[in-house]
Order: sequence, then structure tokens, then C-alpha cells
Amino acid sequence: MLSPSLVAAARPRLVALRRSALLAVAALTAAVLAAPTAAAAVNPLPPAGRTYERLAVDWWQYALGQPAATNPLQDTTGEHCATGQSGPVFFLVGALGSASVTRECTIRPGRRLFFPLLNAFDVHVPGDGLDTPELVYQDFLSFGFSADTLFATVDGHPIGNLVPATTPYRACAAPTPGCFPESFSITFPQDNLFGLDAGVYEPAVQDGYYLLLPPLPPGEHTIRFGGTGTFAGSPISQDITYHLVVKPKGRAARHAR
Repeated sequence: MLSPSLVAAARPRLVALRRSALLAVAALTAAVLAAPTAAAAVNPLPPAGRTYERLAVDWWQYALGQPAATNPLQDTTGEHCATGQSGPVFFLVGALGSASVTRECTIRPGRRLFFPLLNAFDVHVPGDGLDTPELVYQDFLSFGFSADTLFATVDGHPIGNLVPATTPYRACAAPTPGCFPESFSITFPQDNLFGLDAGVYEPAVQDGYYLLLPPLPPGEHTIRFGGTGTFAGSPISQDITYHLVVKPKGRAARHAR
């Protein structure tokens, strides 16, 4: 049994130890609260019905329907990422030919993201004699579009199942089994990428590899995508990075559409 004098002598030391322990617990709690939460892996939405095929056509009509001055395919910063965009799906784009591009873009919440890893198209223009989907498609095939590698990451997490020969994320529009629709139209504006007269051009065909992501949570995200392949006898390479900011719900997002 401790004497009253020993208890009194030990009390300041016990109080100091208790205070140190409480401070240590508080510091540990603060460190845990401050530690960043690892972003969860995001999986593409599976191709269901004709969703990917329809969105691929929409993507071409969006990307080629913008004038050259603000066309997203020529945007090297992301300044024009929201131009011409509306609806529940937000389109990300690659670049013309082979390119490595980094863009910054702010979008409102709740929008799915659709983008190509590699893709190509062909369209009938006056005087080329290719006035049926079959003729345009034969012309397209003559360019020998193919993919050797495909890749995509979301916040550092790689997306799998992207081997070109077996991936389910291929979508085509052409008069051949497995593609839908057999052709489509493109409305080129004034000052378009190809110097054509403004107007509706058809038939057009396309082939490519695409991903559809569910809406990302509010905050900052990095999406990187692309691949390597061949078109018109030349190698092609795409390496595209988007630094996205998804605005919280209920907060006005300047420049977000």
C-alpha cells in the first residue's frame, strides 16, 4: 500500500504522462483525418445494346462539327473542352494524327465520360464517286486502320481488357456484320478542319475503340488514354491526358457545361 506522501509525489508525473498520452492520441487522430483517401478504381460501363455504337457516332458528329479555331481535336490546353457539349455524356477527345497532349477541363457533376483510345473515319465528299456506304467502307478499309496497343488509366488505376483483338470496347459504324449503324452523316461548319464547304456530308463510316465511364465523384481526377496502331500505311500514336475538375453538386461551375 502506497503512503499518502508517495501518492502525492507521484501525482504530477501521472498527470504529465496522461497529458502526453492524450496529445499523442490527438496527433494520431489528426494525422489519420489529414491523410488523403486513395481514389477507388473506376470501371468502364459495359457495352450494352448499341450504346457504344451510338455514342461513337455522336462523338464524331461532335468532334467534326466544331470549327477549326475552337475544335477540341486541336485544343492543346483544354480551353475549348466544353464548347458544343450538352447532355448527360461529356466527350473527351484525342488529337489529329499522332500526338501527346495534356488538357485541363472543368465539368459539372453527374456526367458520364466517353472517349476514344484510337479511332478513324471516312466520308463521301462531292466528286469522289463514293456515294454509297459500301463504297465508302471499301475506301476506308484501303487505309488499313488497325490498333496494336490500347491503354487507359483513371487516377492511376489501369483499365483492363484492352487487348485490341479481344476487347469488348470496339464500336464501328459500317455496312458489315457487327457494326451499327451502316453509315451516318456529319455536319461540317464553316472553317472546318478539312477546308470543305459547310454542309451535311454522307455517308460516313467509322471504326475505333472507346470507353464509357460512369460519373466521377466531385474533385480532381486524371484520365490518361491512347494507343498505337497504323493508318494509311503510317504508324499512329495517341497519348492523351485530361486533368479534370468535377464540381460539387449545387455549386455553380464556371466554364463547366
